[in-house]
Amino acid sequence: MKKVSLLFLFLFIACGAQETAELTTGEEIYTARCAACHQADFSGRAGPSLKTARVLDMPDSYWLQTILNGKGSMPAVRITEEQAQLVIDYVRESN
Repeated sequence: MKKVSLLFLFLFIACGAQETAELTTGEEIYTARCAACHQADFSGRAGPSLKTARVLDMPDSYWLQTILNGKGSMPAVRITEEQAQLVIDYVRESN
């Protein structure tokens, strides 16, 4: 149980700990802040897949609220609303 707790803690920290001030594209921000949990190919790991129609069809307002405020087991990500929108656009364009 201790190993599972440590793994979850590591993934939680990895998903939200990196600075994003120098990151300017949706791909850069996604890679730095999201890929640890959602994978580079959006297939999911600790976080759910971002490839499903159910997820992709959600309005931007849902995505923004989830990214910026967190939801369920997903922590809030410390990025600006503009950076979050870049990530949303990148995920949609890449799927």
